[in-house]
Amino acid sequence: MTDRSDTVVIHGDEWKWIDIEESVSACRKATWHREKWKRIPALVHKKGGSSSQYVGQQFDPAKTDLVQDGWTHDHCEICWWTLHETDNEDEGYGFTDGGSWVCLECYGKFLAAASPAGPAV
Repeated sequence: MTDRSDTVVIHGDEWKWIDIEESVSACRKATWHREKWKRIPALVHKKGGSSSQYVGQQFDPAKTDLVQDGWTHDHCEICWWTLHETDNEDEGYGFTDGGSWVCLECYGKFLAAASPAGPAV
């Protein structure tokens, strides 16, 4: 069992293990594969400009625009690192389960070995 005061450094920032433990545990249950991040279609709401991924769901074109490359980034499920379309290895590649993303660093530290012992410090 991990001491709940333990910390881990991710992308140069110090995180309390207790703050990411639940996300790490949930991610360990998924099957991940490495992939280059790329833009996908998004639904952009005409009022306010909020957006959501378009995955084939119905929408009202009077209220929402379908933008082909409108989903511009995702965040790591563990550390919230931004993944976007770039050739930069750390920002443009990650691991996905087909919907969610995990950055390369978090995958290496927490998921590659799937160790139940806590953070690799």
